[in-house]
Amino acid sequence: MLSIIVCSIDPQKAASLRKNVEATAGVPFEMIVVDNRGTNKGICRVYNEAAAQARYDTLCFLHEDIEFLTEGWGTIIAAKAAEEQCGVIGFAGSTVKLRRTTAWNTAKRYMRCNYVQYMRGGDHPKRVNPLGEEFSRVVTLDGMALCMHRRVWQRVGFDEQRLTGFHCYDLDITIAAASEGLANYVCHTVLIEHFSTGAYSAGWYEAMEQLHDKWRERLPLYAFEASATERERAEREGEAEAMRILMQKGLFDVCGHSEVIDYLRRHPWRIGAWRLLFQYHKYKLRAARRAHSQ
Repeated sequence: MLSIIVCSIDPQKAASLRKNVEATAGVPFEMIVVDNRGTNKGICRVYNEAAAQARYDTLCFLHEDIEFLTEGWGTIIAAKAAEEQCGVIGFAGSTVKLRRTTAWNTAKRYMRCNYVQYMRGGDHPKRVNPLGEEFSRVVTLDGMALCMHRRVWQRVGFDEQRLTGFHCYDLDITIAAASEGLANYVCHTVLIEHFSTGAYSAGWYEAMEQLHDKWRERLPLYAFEASATERERAEREGEAEAMRILMQKGLFDVCGHSEVIDYLRRHPWRIGAWRLLFQYHKYKLRAARRAHSQ
């Protein structure tokens, strides 16, 4: 049995999610929808307060802009969450979390995903499972769906004291679970669709820096045994991917030309470093065109 917890700002989307869960979960559930419009409550506080009211042991913290595409998913998630060493279950994550300031998707080779992303007017499947697993062990997960047994939430919780907004709660709780020796997973037997692409802003990056300051002594974390060579590659590729995301989102104050040149000087023989320079100019031109069109 499931307790579905939603921090809502759109009653219509929340109602659609309820109908979807009714049609697909395949097990009894309750749905705790917290109308968070016009309040100053951060998502960590909302989730903690709702979880404290939950009746069932499998807690599913869901964005209201998702849809389950697999029937009977409740049985699959609840069975996995009940395992003693299971931490948090989601649908997009990374097997690595670096010490440097990076989002959940450290670098492409470390990603594990099983969802459909709706963007640019169409569906884009994101299914990455190189080992053909039912559940891939990861360190971090994206917050569109975070499922866990009640005992996991009681053990690590959402850090409402430090994270008072709407960013990094997913990274924080999954890092906390991994640091406690629990295994986080991406589920490949349940498919969901996500209808938004996330919000990236200066506030998001500030929250990221705050998060990394909190976990500085525990990072990096790996979901596998990593050699020194693998760790060096992860750091290099993860830094490049983090920079690319910042530039793609137009955060040139955080990652601009000087940062790209510094990376190129440190890795002059890597194709990825030169690709990063090309991407800087591409994203800078795109930003200029958008500004001109406005």
